[in-house]
Order: sequence, then C-alpha cells, then structure tokens
Amino acid sequence: MMLDLQLALFGVMLALLGAGAAGWWLRSRLAVAPPAPSPDAALRQLVRQHHTFVGQLSHALRTPLTALLAHAALARSPASSAAIREASLLTLEHEAGRMARLVRDLLELHRLEMGDDLPLIPTNAVIIAEEALASVLGLADERAIELVFEAASALPRVLAHPDRLKQVWINVLANALRYCEPPASITIHLSADTAGVLCRVADTGPGITAADLPHVTEPLYRGRSMVEGSGLGLALVSQILCRHAATLHIESRTDPPTGTTVWWVLPYV
Repeated sequence: MMLDLQLALFGVMLALLGAGAAGWWLRSRLAVAPPAPSPDAALRQLVRQHHTFVGQLSHALRTPLTALLAHAALARSPASSAAIREASLLTLEHEAGRMARLVRDLLELHRLEMGDDLPLIPTNAVIIAEEALASVLGLADERAIELVFEAASALPRVLAHPDRLKQVWINVLANALRYCEPPASITIHLSADTAGVLCRVADTGPGITAADLPHVTEPLYRGRSMVEGSGLGLALVSQILCRHAATLHIESRTDPPTGTTVWWVLPYV
C-alpha cells in the first residue's frame, strides 16, 4: 500500500515536472524569438512547437515510468525469485538514473536559454578537447570504435568557459559513439581558422537522414528511438556554443561513404 502511494505521488511529480518544463520551454521561446512578419503565423508555429515538445517530454517520461512500475511490482511479488528481484532492482536503479539525467539536462538547458551568466576566459582548446576525449575512452572501448585525435601545434587561445566547452566535446563525442557501429571511427580535429579555432568531429557511422537532420538540435528530438539518450545532448551543445559566439554546424551522408561531421569555430582571445 505504501509503495502504491509512493508511486502515485511519483507519477504526480512527473506530471508537474512535464507541465513546468513545457511552461519554461514556451516562455524561453517567447523570450528569444525574433520579430516575425506575421504575428498570427508566428504564434501558430510556436503553439505547434509547444505541442510537439509536450508530446516528446511525455513520451520521454512515460517510458522509464512504465519500467519503474513494472519492475516495482516484480520486486515486491512473493512469486518472484531472488534473481528476478535483483534484476528488477537493477532496472529500477537504471531507469531512475535515466530520469534523473533527463531532469538535470532539462534544467541545464533552461538555465542556458534564460541567459545564466557564463564567464569566458582565455582557454587552451586543445587541452579541453583532450580532457573530453579521455572521458569517453571507456565508452569507445566498450563500443569498439576507434578514436583519432588531430590537433595543429601552438593554436592560439580562445575565449571559453572551460567546463561548458568540455561538455560540448563530451556530448558530441558521446552522441557519435552511441550511433556508430564497429568498425566505424571518429576523428577529432582542431586547427587554426581565420576567425578562430576550428573544432571538428567526423565519424564514419550510418549518418543522419535528410528528414531528421534539421531537427537534431531540438530538445528531446531523437531520430532513432532504439538508441538510449535523453535527446537533449545536441540542444545543450547548440546553446552552449551560442553563448561562446559560435554556431553548431552538422553535415551528414546516409549514402556510401556514410558519416556525420559536426563542427564549430571558437573565436580567438
């Protein structure tokens, strides 16, 4: 009985989270949307986007919640063996962690869109990229994906927030690693450009379809639902780079030779 009550309260909290997240999403879009020639058309478009976001958020929350409810029932059932209970508890932990990451990323995206202070300092972009690369080596080994690092020597420093810039690299690399299959490879490349340091991640994975490509930076958009993730990684990357006076660019091919290239340019100090 107590577990039923806790789960019911948990469901209510998720519903409130969904409503709240949808609310701040709408407010943030209203705050940053540029003036449109037709207010009515712009409002209709905003409402459509809002409905899409609510649907995607509901789906993102419903999937782990369904697993939580099912495995909670298995874990407490007298008919379940010790092995089944242990497996259910592991699943509960995994799904709860997935939901916690989703909430964390939503709040982080919200803070970025609302313009939280992001102080930029002179930064060595190569060191940040190397640190990010070290963070995903375990995932690369697990997925049997080759990582190649290329960096020009003596690159000038850039204006950046080191932690946020590292997050950009980690999100882009983790995204590529999740979608690539062996024997694919991922190349990280940094070089000097006229405006700043060119940062590029190119993989030989299956590529992104032309239909999905325009939407991959939208919050909660996921082109391949079977690949685990919150659907917020590239949305966060786009927002962080925007705060660095940089723009995220993505090109992809689904015809041989397949692959996706992501790049941005960080302005010099």
